[in-house]
Amino acid sequence: MKNKVYYTNLPDNKSKIYGGAYGIHDQLLVGHRDRSIKKFTSLNSAKMSAAEIIKRQFIETYPLWMFDPFDFDNADLLTEACFTQGTTESFAQFYIRYRNKRLRIARGEYFYHQMMKALRYEDNFAWLEDEPIQAGDVVLISLPFADSGNYYVGIDDILDQCDYLGVPVMLDLAYLNLTVGKYLNYKIDFARPCIEYVVSSLSKVFPVENMRIGIRLQKTKAEDQLYVINEENYNYINLMSAYVGTAMMQEFPADWVVNKYRSKQLEMCDKLGLGLSPCVPFGIDYADRYPQYNRGRDSNRLCFSRLWDGRAELEGLTN
Repeated sequence: MKNKVYYTNLPDNKSKIYGGAYGIHDQLLVGHRDRSIKKFTSLNSAKMSAAEIIKRQFIETYPLWMFDPFDFDNADLLTEACFTQGTTESFAQFYIRYRNKRLRIARGEYFYHQMMKALRYEDNFAWLEDEPIQAGDVVLISLPFADSGNYYVGIDDILDQCDYLGVPVMLDLAYLNLTVGKYLNYKIDFARPCIEYVVSSLSKVFPVENMRIGIRLQKTKAEDQLYVINEENYNYINLMSAYVGTAMMQEFPADWVVNKYRSKQLEMCDKLGLGLSPCVPFGIDYADRYPQYNRGRDSNRLCFSRLWDGRAELEGLTN
């Protein structure tokens, strides 16, 4: 069997205890998820009225839920919303729209972007660390940052340059609800002209990674396929995923995982000699004790989720 090629410089650590980045399969979360799936199957969701209600409830619930623990500025400006298949569907549309610009991402970023860098932007790319933003660039960055769960150092300067030069930015907030403001120590102003897209997903917060439940937010609509499939009277989105996502958010506050698992994170980081990440499933190795978990920067990220929920033992994961 040939080795898989991912077009990234990242190690494939899915078989390692602390590898990857996963939501926690907490039994309370799993139970409510499964009950919500059963309840959905009893609905006549094929009826147009039911489908519209499911879509509207999801779109109305998600932004309020996501931003509730945070003191961000001007989140209310993000009035244009689409249900998406996780964050990945939003990324694809972003890359299509800005396919002729130079891609700028940071070392240690989510593997999908590193893959796109190699597949589509090889001759039209520069790491954010290597040179200043230029006119004609396009920036995609995760916040909290995928490699550490913290804010990306220098992000304010980057966004200032993007505002000045008219460089479009997508912010990926997929890890946002695995932390809270007092730990993240960063404040976003969504009124910045450069911030064109804000995306998030429930895959890391709830045990719904295979249901692909995400949202894309904008201040003004830039028409594309996502808006078409989200249009009123269309049923092209995954209604079961939208229904279950709404049910999870209505049952569990956005900081539920943080409040339940912060103490476990403190114990794990102390036990393994790791630095605390604002993102509760992570510990950060600054002493290079665990180089196998390096993702291209000067520290190593360990994820505790599968150890906490028993999957590590069940699947025989190794270190």
